[in-house]
Amino acid sequence: MQRITNPTSGTHRRQDDTYRLTPEEVAAYRRDGYLVLHDVLTEEELTTLDPWFDRFVAGAFADEMGRDFCDMSQPYGTPLEQFQLVNAMLPSTYRPELAGNIYHRISQQIADQLYPEGTAALDYEQFLAKRPNQERAEFAMHQDLGYWPKTGNTWTATFSLALSDSDIENGCLQVVPGTNREAELRQHKPKDYGKGQADGSVNRDDSHTLVIESKASDEVVYLPVKRGSLTIHDERIVHGSGGNVSPQWRKTYVAAYRDAETIRQERAMGFTHSHNDTVDWSKVVR
Repeated sequence: MQRITNPTSGTHRRQDDTYRLTPEEVAAYRRDGYLVLHDVLTEEELTTLDPWFDRFVAGAFADEMGRDFCDMSQPYGTPLEQFQLVNAMLPSTYRPELAGNIYHRISQQIADQLYPEGTAALDYEQFLAKRPNQERAEFAMHQDLGYWPKTGNTWTATFSLALSDSDIENGCLQVVPGTNREAELRQHKPKDYGKGQADGSVNRDDSHTLVIESKASDEVVYLPVKRGSLTIHDERIVHGSGGNVSPQWRKTYVAAYRDAETIRQERAMGFTHSHNDTVDWSKVVR
């Protein structure tokens, strides 16, 4: 099902770095697990981000990034020329000049409105790019919380800024509304790339991608957006995206906000969202 949401959103609701949400939008986010905001960043603002995105995706900093520069649709070690879904984790960690950019400032104050009862802070960010004509450049359906260590407060708002138009053809975000309110997190397993253990199992050192089994009752909603628009989803909603069968790149800048105390607990476990982290997942209770 395709759904065009929130037609009243747009740059007319901006004042400097402040984008004011309505009470109805906050309620919809908590009920459905996602929100769409159209035309949030201006073209002038986007052009300050484009050169950084393109340099990272081209592999300009790959030597120092290790596993933080990878293909999210294939195993670690896939050669750059074979990438389908290019992932560059924590870009402002590797290039501090990006810290505090216009996207950070706007998304921070939106996160503050979604989470007035706590202290929202930037947990991680990533650049994602789906190469043209790559039908396998897809994100399997999953819940973000399935990727992370257990913490007491799981609140998350994950922002996806469209740096290119995003539609069904090039693999826009798809969600299953309301799954954020399911009582139990669904079981996640590492994706099998055909290179698992001798016993046939697959662990997270083999596969950074986790997958779940969909339910017959899942109703998928597609969220196409134009360049400069945002989607926001929470940590428990089932979501993913299809491959890119179009002749153009699909470009997305992700920024995720969590409670500041949750971030402190993550870091104490040695978890920074870097693919270079050393985490003993057998000792992390889920």
